[in-house]
Amino acid sequence: MKELEGCGMRSSVGFLSRRELTGQPLLKDDFQRRRMAGCTSLFKKDMLGHFGCVNAIEFSNNGGEWLVSGGDDRRVLLWHMEQAIHARSKPLKLKGEHLSNIFCLAFDSTNKKVFSGGNDEQVILHDVERRETLNVFLHIDAVYSLSVSPVNDNVFASSSDDGRVLIWDTREPPSTEPFCLASYPSAFHSVMFNPVEPRLIATANSKEGVGLWDIRKPRSSLLRYGGSMSLQSAMSVRFNSTGTQLLALRRRLPPVLYELHSRLPSFQFDNQGYFNSCTMKSCCFAGDKDQYILSGSDDFNLYMWKIPKDPEAGGAGRVVNGAFMVLKGHRSIVNQVRFNPHTYMICSSGVEKVIKMWSPYQQPESLGDLEGRVEDKSRSLYTHEEYISLVLNSGSGLSHDYVSQSIQEDPRMMAFFDSLVRREIEGWSSDSDSDLSEEAIMQLHARGRRTPRPAPTPPVAVVALAVTSSNYVQSRIFY
Repeated sequence: MKELEGCGMRSSVGFLSRRELTGQPLLKDDFQRRRMAGCTSLFKKDMLGHFGCVNAIEFSNNGGEWLVSGGDDRRVLLWHMEQAIHARSKPLKLKGEHLSNIFCLAFDSTNKKVFSGGNDEQVILHDVERRETLNVFLHIDAVYSLSVSPVNDNVFASSSDDGRVLIWDTREPPSTEPFCLASYPSAFHSVMFNPVEPRLIATANSKEGVGLWDIRKPRSSLLRYGGSMSLQSAMSVRFNSTGTQLLALRRRLPPVLYELHSRLPSFQFDNQGYFNSCTMKSCCFAGDKDQYILSGSDDFNLYMWKIPKDPEAGGAGRVVNGAFMVLKGHRSIVNQVRFNPHTYMICSSGVEKVIKMWSPYQQPESLGDLEGRVEDKSRSLYTHEEYISLVLNSGSGLSHDYVSQSIQEDPRMMAFFDSLVRREIEGWSSDSDSDLSEEAIMQLHARGRRTPRPAPTPPVAVVALAVTSSNYVQSRIFY
């Protein structure tokens, strides 16, 4: 199998020749696994279509032929990935629009329906083929996460800012009250059905951490992950494909992996530069056997770690130091990431208007290489003063008026989040001088989370200039 090792074109030729000769059905999986394992970077390409931050992305089931996306422009876009790769067409816009930011999306198992939820306190059910709205499910607060039952497309779970996890049946009349699985004083930011044991549901709560629930026993969790550290600010939780492991993101802490029935972490994953504090993020497993994990970072990078095979790796703290791959190319904070196991394609998004597509295979007009030799030129961070100047000179704050339908980068938005990052990092420094160098800021990025303390509240003046409604910042940023 020597011809399959490495990342060069010779590997592809070897794979095609061997497939022609043997017809082995598992050869593709083995080839893709070896190709990814030999890479230190990936090819990348931008997908343009949104007019604001892209807060949610999801691949379709059974092959990932489609990608659905949503964000601050309140629109749900549907991308045919092959056409997007070759720039043959623009994304399709579903007719149902939200009244505010979209935060979450989900396909049903047939990919015929899409669920979308957001800051307007509702979940919209869309018909993919006709692009029509089929139903609307009203909540009493912002909806942060959605998950469709793996055994019944009529049943879905939602998690909300009101501290509830609700189970809905789309066949019931709109007036029917949903089933309440969980109710806490603090917000639930993430929810997911176990893909193999659908009676089990995992949640991430802003104060109560990561929990496991049984639909048959509502109101009380089966398990609180984290042991003595269970009361953490958690924002994302994902099952692996077999339902045996959970991956979670916590504020100002490294990503953490749990075995399904164990309170204590199997591993935590760290890397110099990785930081998760300023925005709401999601994570995911990657690889044909979920052997990798992915998470975006406040330092504008996307991090991939390999899960050790040795359960004792990482020492007493079970900390895996050193990412397998750091993907560079975003120009602001990376919040969302999803992996397609059929094509080994990764999509990521965040503060920018773009969705980045990453692949171990070169695509038309893609940039970068597989060895990490080609890097994008990094931009300078805006200062607080530059942000305020941009807002004042424009004559308006960060509004949600997308009449211009611009897909071009918005300097005010980039500067706003740069300002938040600076203030967050400067909060770790004992030096009261706010004029830290960018090198010092990145060094603080790397070490700041190791001694957690309450985050500084952004000055009222900056927030007042930045938002047109209080929900805009609160829905994305923890105070």
